[in-house]
Amino acid sequence: MSHLGEYEKSFLALNDLDETSAALKARGIAEQARGAGHDGFALFFEGEAACLEGRLRKGEKLMREAASRLPAMDFILTDFGILLSRLGRTGEALYYLDRALEQNDDSILALGQKGVSLAKLCRDHDALACFDRVLLLDRSNVHALRNKGVILSRLGREKEALEYLECALAADSKDEHARAERKNLLEEMRLRGTPLGWLLIWVRKKVLPFFKRLYYRYRFPVSAQFPVPEEAHQQNPHD
Repeated sequence: MSHLGEYEKSFLALNDLDETSAALKARGIAEQARGAGHDGFALFFEGEAACLEGRLRKGEKLMREAASRLPAMDFILTDFGILLSRLGRTGEALYYLDRALEQNDDSILALGQKGVSLAKLCRDHDALACFDRVLLLDRSNVHALRNKGVILSRLGREKEALEYLECALAADSKDEHARAERKNLLEEMRLRGTPLGWLLIWVRKKVLPFFKRLYYRYRFPVSAQFPVPEEAHQQNPHD
């Protein structure tokens, strides 16, 4: 089973390459895997290459087949969950991210992406718990610092939000997302003191999120958890 760890190392090494080089490398790994009779990993790396080339639907098809064939491994489940989230399949993404965390509950990538997916469903307090968990494991994680700042801002905790966004920028001054969120937050704090600004902020941070939560609560009722693909039910019953 030593080849499992080798494939994980090969996958993580792709992060050090630009997208074009990573796609070529992934295709090479896929060819080697197929030659070794490891068809599940061949499908996974072919799917990764397709995603790196911008062909997300093709990548999804290949990765879904790979996930159904391979043993549960956190890096595969996390990568597929991220892809599903990018495709707007947030409920299904959460299912795979939770499966990844069952394999490794300290997976920073799975925790961070679960937080992002929960935030998409306006489950801000649950998302915040994910980012807090990441920061317990890695106090300088820029992704978690920035996203915690965004969530705190959505919850109306502007001063705390500003602190976390500034921490993110201190850790990575090139983080344009954190810089844009900080700029927006400062503008909101300024608007709050104007005659109509407080009303705009109230609608943006209270009224609209309320209706979004109602929508997502109806679409993804707690009792039903999240949509689970049929083959996933067969592979790993999730009560």
